[in-house]
Amino acid sequence: MAKSWNFVFVLVWLSAILGAGIHLFSKGFLLTRIAQTDYSSCVRYEDIRCGTGGRDNGDGVESILRDVNQSAGICMPRKGKVILLVIDALRYDFGEFDSSLKDPLPYQNGLPVLEELRNRFPDRTRRLKFVADPPTTTLQRLKAMTTGSLPTFIDIGSNFASPEINEDNVVDQWKRHNLSTIFLGDSTWTELFPGRFKRKYDYPSFNIHDLDTVDSAIERHLPKEIGKSDWDVIVAHFLGVDHCGHRYGPLHGEMQRKLKEMNDVIRNVTEQMDDETTLVIIGDHGMTQTGDHGGESSDEVNALFFMYSKGAPLLSEEYDEYNKTIQQIDLVPLLSTLLGVPVPYSNLGQINFQLLPDVKVDSFLRYQLALLHLWQNARQIQNYFQQYAEANRGTFAVDQLDDLDNKFLMLTQRVNTVYTEAAFQSFSRDLRHYLKDILESCREIWVKFDAQLISHGLLVTFLCCFGIFMLIANSSAHQLAQIFNGTTIYYIVVLTFMAGTSGFFFHRDFGLTSAEHGALFFASVASIGILFVQIIKNWTNITENISQQKRSKNFITRISFAFTTCVFFSNSFIVQEQKILSYVLVGFFLLAIYNVQKNSHFKISALRWSALSKSTFVKLLALALLGIALVRIAGGYFRCREEQGDCTDYLVKAPEGGRRKAGPDLVPVIALVLYVVCARLYLRSCGNLTGNGVNVLLARYGPTVGAACACGHFVLARTNTKGINQHHLDALAWVVYGLLLLQIAVLAFSPLLIYVLPKRKEVMSVLQSDRNVAPEIFRQLRSNFNSRNPSAAADEVPIVCGLATAYSSVFIGVGIFLTILMSLLLGSHGTTGLVLSLVITICYGIISSILQYENSTNLLSCLQPTMTTLLSWIILMQFGFYATAHQPTMSQIDWNAAFVGRTWHYDNNNVISAILVLLNTFSVTFLLSTLFPLIIFTPFCVYTMWPSLAQKIYQKSGGGIGGGKPKAPKSSRKTDAGNVEYRSVTVNKPDDEEAGDEESTSGRRKAIDFDVTKGEINLYENEKLFVGTVFKTGCQLLLIQGVRIFCAMFACTMHCRHLMVWKIFAPRFIYEGIGSYIAFIGLNLGFLLLLRVHAAVNALITRINKAR
Repeated sequence: MAKSWNFVFVLVWLSAILGAGIHLFSKGFLLTRIAQTDYSSCVRYEDIRCGTGGRDNGDGVESILRDVNQSAGICMPRKGKVILLVIDALRYDFGEFDSSLKDPLPYQNGLPVLEELRNRFPDRTRRLKFVADPPTTTLQRLKAMTTGSLPTFIDIGSNFASPEINEDNVVDQWKRHNLSTIFLGDSTWTELFPGRFKRKYDYPSFNIHDLDTVDSAIERHLPKEIGKSDWDVIVAHFLGVDHCGHRYGPLHGEMQRKLKEMNDVIRNVTEQMDDETTLVIIGDHGMTQTGDHGGESSDEVNALFFMYSKGAPLLSEEYDEYNKTIQQIDLVPLLSTLLGVPVPYSNLGQINFQLLPDVKVDSFLRYQLALLHLWQNARQIQNYFQQYAEANRGTFAVDQLDDLDNKFLMLTQRVNTVYTEAAFQSFSRDLRHYLKDILESCREIWVKFDAQLISHGLLVTFLCCFGIFMLIANSSAHQLAQIFNGTTIYYIVVLTFMAGTSGFFFHRDFGLTSAEHGALFFASVASIGILFVQIIKNWTNITENISQQKRSKNFITRISFAFTTCVFFSNSFIVQEQKILSYVLVGFFLLAIYNVQKNSHFKISALRWSALSKSTFVKLLALALLGIALVRIAGGYFRCREEQGDCTDYLVKAPEGGRRKAGPDLVPVIALVLYVVCARLYLRSCGNLTGNGVNVLLARYGPTVGAACACGHFVLARTNTKGINQHHLDALAWVVYGLLLLQIAVLAFSPLLIYVLPKRKEVMSVLQSDRNVAPEIFRQLRSNFNSRNPSAAADEVPIVCGLATAYSSVFIGVGIFLTILMSLLLGSHGTTGLVLSLVITICYGIISSILQYENSTNLLSCLQPTMTTLLSWIILMQFGFYATAHQPTMSQIDWNAAFVGRTWHYDNNNVISAILVLLNTFSVTFLLSTLFPLIIFTPFCVYTMWPSLAQKIYQKSGGGIGGGKPKAPKSSRKTDAGNVEYRSVTVNKPDDEEAGDEESTSGRRKAIDFDVTKGEINLYENEKLFVGTVFKTGCQLLLIQGVRIFCAMFACTMHCRHLMVWKIFAPRFIYEGIGSYIAFIGLNLGFLLLLRVHAAVNALITRINKAR
């Protein structure tokens, strides 16, 4: 077992190297914008007036207009108080009103008060399209709407945790200028701006199942706050519309109710506010037709902006050329101007004149006041742009900077020559074009890629993959045990630690960006160095193993692998990846059937019905056709993305009306129940559900209870649960969580699904007929019991039920519980795809295992999976991602999983939320990576269930290893009343393992004869070969996934300036990177579980042998 733990260390070590490469690349490619901590300041216009005795200072006005450049640092008086209502996910068309609609959809005509205000006060209201920059998540939108800066792509990752904003922003400016701000609603504001509000009523925002708590609290406190006189700004952030979209979609009846509620709130506010107050209503982003957001589709970026000035009319729309669209960052200069504070330092938004109340200031004319506001905005943007470019040299091209500087210099000379309205209009137009050029320059080249981190990440990932391929993929299991001995592990630990420590403390001496960068890179380089030293030391064995491989057999597999990895280099291939994976899977099924029909053992003797019905080839063909059909059916559960114009989500999360149809929810219930029932029947038929131990009882009854609770939860969660206590619904999820925790405890203490019974014979009885083993055991037990006599009691030795599937039964049991958990998190729209993916995996696994046994010449070749099988396992992980209704886009993350079992009392634990969302998103990846040892077990499972298949092959085969004649097992036969013959097989582990574990001087393994009908006893009897092969298989899966993530990284590097880099390539890399981490964790957990089961089997056999 000591060498087995060496394998555990090496698997974790290799996973860590690949993880370090991915992390280094991510830090270089997904950099955030460098925040500027400076802040704007200004001189209040009132202070200038007070300096002249408080008189109406006409000369002061003239002096301000005489040199507008110098006057850019003056803050003009505020134009009144502001009430800012933020209605989360308020899409633009939610605020439109069409009286001609006879049967409006739930989200249409929901805010009639806005149309009433527009009709009554056309000169005091404005309704505009409020365009957001992606990513359209609440945290990034709030940052943009308070700082005026552009968000960066990777900021979406911090949507779970809202760090305090350290850039200049309007909230800080209000506090700096002694303005009192009252806040109500989404607690994200208080996390971004702690200590800035005079009074706050903040509530957690992440529980999307709660539509009313936050909104009801705001409605309770808002009228009281408006009635007070000690405030200048009120901010109220409503969440109900957004949560309704996430839970039900915009076409549900609940959306109509929430919009009506918002309509009443707006009406009450407009009636209660005084004439000096301006009401601003905004949506931070929109939502798709399924209620999601985060991407850059039209529905997601187009929110509503509505403004109502109760006292003064607004400036004419002519000042902005009748513009009906504004950018979200334009809100920042607007709020600053309304409240008389300087525009925040890092703002890139422009002021919109049509939104300014026409409030007279001394003797200033309208256009003169507008000129001062616009020039103050322009000087602030120019100053920020210039300072940022100087602090981050190389971000912008020198020619580009010179051109912008020359344009601004000309505008600086023109600003003091604006004496008429017409001159102002011309100057305003030119200045706005200049500001737009700056904005576009920042949008195009905002992220500064770190070439050093990117290259180091690519280098580490590539060299690690190459090292795994050369050393592990081309070494036998026994050679790997010799390579990774205790001495090698010692050197790995010491050298990696020393290199990482050196890099941490001396990173600056080597020109590295940070201590983290130095530690990871140096440790990775040292680890890769050790890999290559081992390659050199074992070069003779490696080259000999390579020369013995028949590479022509894997030609189609390699072409398929290259094709699936080339997906990352084409945006259109990424968009249609799910179809590509479907075609590849179908191709693998067809290839398997082609290889089956080439085998002479499976030839059809005659074209008669009796022969066809008994033909193994016909059965395998039917199984392959079933798998192909299921691949096609699973395509109906693929989710659409914006770029797929010919796609319709007709089965997945379809928009709903007020009523629900039971049909779509019945399909996942039936699928999950059938899957659980079939799995239990298989375990029972193998004898693994015999006995009354805790582990057996859990495997027998736990899946039934868990499946019932999971189905009940995801059916009820999609309906209107007003009449159901929320903690009753959560209790269903708690049962599933509890069963999983109990399963983990059982695995730790008693993992085996095996039952030991007393028996008279000195050997274990195994059925030698065409029928299944386990049911006959009970017949023999009954016969033995009836014929018992006291004198024979002393001769009894135990019979072991379920020993032939001792290893696989534990993994199948774990897989059942994990499947139920994933179904609970996926909900009804993903459960069917999950079950289909697993059944497809089973179909292909049975066919490939039979092929593997047919083509094997010894136990080693039967154990080691083919390249086609390994690649299909990885492709099934990717296929399952799409089949469970996911897409690699930011807007289609299923946040509902974060609240499964946590809606009644949400604990605000972001770590748990993230884990649940990740398990939902990468459910199939985690399942298949954790259960990867089943690839090794499947041939033995198949031939344990159908021993007749093995007997026919065994009799026809000319010999065992090396072509010798196979030895017949020692057997004694007994005829029961049912005329059934039994064969007795000794299951003791050999005292010496020379027959199975010796190495010749050339490194080749000696011949091993094995009987596949003994099931997984063969694995126990050949421990070193078995554990080493599982380790090698895990490393090969690690290698394939490593090559995939390297291709994703390399594609992002090649397309870093591609038009679609942030919309398609970067999200695909992020999903592949996270999926790789999940797969690495699953592979390590699967290998640890295997060792735990093996230790339990070893203890059991040792105990039985001692008892004998």
